[in-house]
Amino acid sequence: MAAKRTRDWLTDRAREQDRFALILLLVQLIGMRLYLLRHAEADPGTPDASRDLTAHGQRQVALLAKGAGRVPLAEVDAIEHSPLVRAVRTAQLLRLATGSPLPLKVLGGLEPEHDPRKTAELLAKSRRSRLLVGHNPHLAELTALLLGLTGGAAAIRFRKSGLLALERTAKSTRLRPYGSWSLLWMIPPDLAK
Repeated sequence: MAAKRTRDWLTDRAREQDRFALILLLVQLIGMRLYLLRHAEADPGTPDASRDLTAHGQRQVALLAKGAGRVPLAEVDAIEHSPLVRAVRTAQLLRLATGSPLPLKVLGGLEPEHDPRKTAELLAKSRRSRLLVGHNPHLAELTALLLGLTGGAAAIRFRKSGLLALERTAKSTRLRPYGSWSLLWMIPPDLAK
């Protein structure tokens, strides 16, 4: 009798494990999180691609790294950034200030003038949570596009060294080709202090 109860108990646990695995898969497919970080304050000048961070911009990243900047690092497998110097430096400083071992990866298409729809298409196919370091107007337009806001970049005030988190709540459909997303939180640079 005790052996049967043990076998039944083990069978029930195995079924629970199957359900847990299914839930994890659904969370990976639907509950993907996207963290968007706008580069910190950069020096003015040309060429635009070579602009580095100011001393104030470096402090912005250091402050962010002490608090909310650590949150995405536990969920992602890389810090992806645009190839422009100010985004590269923001990603490098975030990794350095948090002591994160995550690799840095260049992700083309995050530059200010690039079409956010292409990035949204890439994200619609992604199964893993991601941290992207980029620029305006691209990040603000991408956020508005994912959230279904009609105002475009004007609908989102994305300040330098600002960080926001989105969560995919439904996968892509014909009517919503990028899936459905919700805003979890947004931290402007002055709140990171």
